[in-house]
Amino acid sequence: MRSFLLFLFCLINISFAQTKISGKVSTEKGESLPSANVFLKDTYDGISTDGNGNYSFDTFEEGEGILVASFIGYKSEEQKITLGGGELIVDFILKEEAGELDQVVISAGSFEASDENKAVILRPLDIFTTGSDADIYSALETLPGTQQVGETEGLFVRGGAGSETITIIDDMVVQKPFYSSVPDIPSRGRFSPALFKGVVFSTGGYSAQYGQALSSALILKTEDLANQTITSINLMPLGFGASHIQVWEDASMAGEVFYSNLKPYFEIQKQRTDWDIAPRGFDASFNYRQKISESGMLKVLSTFSTGDLSLHMENLDSLAAGNISYKDYFGLKTDNYYFNVSYRDILGEDWTFFGGGSFSYDKDKIDFGGAGINQVEKLSQGRITLTKNLFSASFLTFGSEVQNVVYEDSYNQLNSNINEVLSAGYVEADIFFTNDIAARIGVRAEHSKILDKSNIAPRLSLAYRVSTYGQFNFAYGNFFQTPQKDYLMQTVYTPASPTLFDYEKATHYILNFQHIDNNRTFRAEIYYKDYDKLAKGTLYNEYPFLDLPEVPLSNNGYGYAKGIDIFWRDQATFDYMDYWVSYSYLDTKRDFSNYLTQAFPTFATPHTFSVVAKRWFQSITTLVGITYTFATGRPFYNPHNPEFLGDRAKNYNNLSLNFSHLLSVFGNFTVIFFSVDNLLGFSNVYGYRYSSDGTVNKPILPQALRTAFIGMFISLGETNPY
Repeated sequence: MRSFLLFLFCLINISFAQTKISGKVSTEKGESLPSANVFLKDTYDGISTDGNGNYSFDTFEEGEGILVASFIGYKSEEQKITLGGGELIVDFILKEEAGELDQVVISAGSFEASDENKAVILRPLDIFTTGSDADIYSALETLPGTQQVGETEGLFVRGGAGSETITIIDDMVVQKPFYSSVPDIPSRGRFSPALFKGVVFSTGGYSAQYGQALSSALILKTEDLANQTITSINLMPLGFGASHIQVWEDASMAGEVFYSNLKPYFEIQKQRTDWDIAPRGFDASFNYRQKISESGMLKVLSTFSTGDLSLHMENLDSLAAGNISYKDYFGLKTDNYYFNVSYRDILGEDWTFFGGGSFSYDKDKIDFGGAGINQVEKLSQGRITLTKNLFSASFLTFGSEVQNVVYEDSYNQLNSNINEVLSAGYVEADIFFTNDIAARIGVRAEHSKILDKSNIAPRLSLAYRVSTYGQFNFAYGNFFQTPQKDYLMQTVYTPASPTLFDYEKATHYILNFQHIDNNRTFRAEIYYKDYDKLAKGTLYNEYPFLDLPEVPLSNNGYGYAKGIDIFWRDQATFDYMDYWVSYSYLDTKRDFSNYLTQAFPTFATPHTFSVVAKRWFQSITTLVGITYTFATGRPFYNPHNPEFLGDRAKNYNNLSLNFSHLLSVFGNFTVIFFSVDNLLGFSNVYGYRYSSDGTVNKPILPQALRTAFIGMFISLGETNPY
């Protein structure tokens, strides 16, 4: 839950000394620029200019700041300002970029959360104030294309399994972005949104720079230099922590520790799970930023977590036999370490260099019904990318990467391990043919040691601007992924006798229309995804294990996914209010895993609908957020139904509420955060489990009907200026 304390840290910059900023944005010829974006860099505050190029907005920021004005086809301008109350008048004169007036933006299949992108959909602060848990993945589930899956972790996108989405931090792959799994209980993402300045969420058709994901890529860019030295403490019912940020002239360093123990919280908020040891753990993180040159930035990120828990699970076969007292014991102890170092710089006038390395170590020690299971995953990665400015706004990007993944599993006295080396190269060109037509053309090539096979994946994106604010986008591409390690573990690999598996493959076709004008965004996207060579076979270590006929191991799986996604966001109609609405329709079937035939998968549903609204109340210095989500029921396996996966659970509903209240405690700036999940107490059911003989079933339910949270963040030594 440490995302909460970092959420509160993000809000610390909101102070109470209101400043009104106004002015005009015009061209060098004196012409007004309507609908230009004017905003305070790295904040939530800003507005678009009116029809005469004028703007005006209020901010509660204080101290030094940077005001930015941008407009498509013109060079962005920044001005340093001092915020301390009262009124500021700041005018901008933007210079036209040669050959780039009103250029299109390639955006098919991509949602971005950075302030710098011309087609901004979400900003990082949106993630903190969406839903009730300040989790990156939960916030992304309010965007179209995602599915609501409440009993396991993962980002499920457009009919794809959770394993088909890859998470990337500063261009380096994260092996396990979620905390370790517990049967029928979802885990959170390991990383807080506060670490990142930008979030690019691609629901398909993503860049050739990335691979090994059939469905989706979540690309996270970490913050640069911190802007102030600060120490904080964090108090909440489930734990406590502390953090410190130290800033120098050209460097900054941040460290944080957090201890959590959910036992006291579970005593108050009763759980449906029979916990033996409630989840407890220790987390620590460290990051260092060093400005090497005017354009060069060195970044180091390191995180560590350890934890343990245990619980008793109902044994349905025991219940079917009449023994109502028997339960299976499940114990889990985890260790996770992640290290990432990268350097980015501009070389000469038209070259950009990126080099990075990362290392992940994940260890799960599981006691399941007396069986001792140890799982270790290690990932080492190196990557180099170069970008050359060809002409105007056209670029050529090329590079290569190497990943070494080691899996070490043991089950009682049985041991198995595999060592995968994946090497890849990529080249991609962004070309603007005219101000209205642009293309991104790329290709990625990979070689897998464990498969002893290579692949070549072409990628293409096209953009056509039909008006000042509207454009069409098209994307096509092939995407490959090595089968999950549980399949690879089933076959013995030697250089002379490689595994029987091949790459899994998905081909994406995406067409969208996007209109962005005056802080309002409309987006509609249709897509088709064709799956081929999906891994199939019965895995006896899979949970839950269904009593189905044995399926031999093969790459004979296949399927499709098609649908439409609609998104609307409005930040202009209501003062101090921001809201968005998303809807997804999905039609998908696949034959994979141990499926008996092609069927609608258990992690997908045809209709998903979300509404998110945030409102700042100045008189009580409180930010209020509301999130409502609806999804039709998902399929589940019923052994009494001759139609495989022919049954569906009830529809899913959830209304969550969060408050962030700013105040002063003993002269120290303080934020109190409160949230409630499932405020109206909807009785959600994710599916059903059956005993082997089919006589006993059990619904899969959330761990509590409602979940409430409260936390306090205190910034030591920083006074409340209100």
